[in-house]
Amino acid sequence: MTLVTPSAHDVSPSPAASAPRRLLTALVGAAAALTLAACGTATTADAAADTTRVVATAHGKVTVPAHPKRIVSVHAWSTESLFDLGLKPVGIENSGATYVPPRYLERWKATAKVTSGADIDYEKIASLKPDLIVGVDVPYLSKAYKSLSAIAPTTFAAFDDTATWAEYPDATARFVRRETQLADLKRTYEERIAAVRKEYRTKLADARWGVIQGGFDSGNYWIYGPGSPVGDILHQIGVRFASASAAVPKGNNRSVSYERTDLLKDADYVIYYTNNDGSPANNIQKLFDLEAFKRLPVAKDKHLVGTSDFLPGSYSDATGVVDSVAKALESAGS
Repeated sequence: MTLVTPSAHDVSPSPAASAPRRLLTALVGAAAALTLAACGTATTADAAADTTRVVATAHGKVTVPAHPKRIVSVHAWSTESLFDLGLKPVGIENSGATYVPPRYLERWKATAKVTSGADIDYEKIASLKPDLIVGVDVPYLSKAYKSLSAIAPTTFAAFDDTATWAEYPDATARFVRRETQLADLKRTYEERIAAVRKEYRTKLADARWGVIQGGFDSGNYWIYGPGSPVGDILHQIGVRFASASAAVPKGNNRSVSYERTDLLKDADYVIYYTNNDGSPANNIQKLFDLEAFKRLPVAKDKHLVGTSDFLPGSYSDATGVVDSVAKALESAGS
């Protein structure tokens, strides 16, 4: 920026000319001050643009740090994606160590816990001095949004029963500006899908898969379909679904009595949820212990496929599901 000032070669003015020259000097000084002020405003705006940005969230547009340094995650799916993206949150949810996939367990244990389900420790979160809070807009977190956003900018991925699992890691990466890293994770997942589809094309065509989880309503287990998170991954691999799973609408599950083992009679494989030590999760062992279940072809053939990635929250989880399917098909022999 060039400021115009009086020439250094001006001679001393006569008394008659001194008043106009003083006026000119004052006007030039004022113009320079206004120019500097305008430049300062622009510089401040540019600096703000460099340090913050606006992202779309479940609760509208939110201004967030361009490069957040102290991130708190209040949902397991967000936490897993942060780990995937190479970030180290300062606080995370306590989803229970049993349910944390092994790949994340050490990092999960080493990080301060700030929630236990709907029980949110706002004081603990504030003490961590976060510059960004991330999560998923599940009902209990949606209710907490106002209180959380009073602590730090809060970005929740929209929660929808019909959404695909991939929408959540995609949103987390956008919130923390890690789209490049996300693209690498997607590519790894897609390449693994393609490899398994190619290698096991015949076995995939010849078998039907059931998808189950131990239920939380007494006496029942749950059957999932191709529209569930794990079902979506199986669909991408190219599996055929057993009749009970094929009939479940997207975004839903079917709750049935443990006694209804007959619903799995045409399944050649059954994939189910395990704890991170490999043990059956959520009381599904109750189903496996029934004599009627043991007589099913899937049990006799030992085609029960357990995975701790049954509820995928990240691309690494999804790739883990693919690996579990590939391992089962490989073990089945030719």
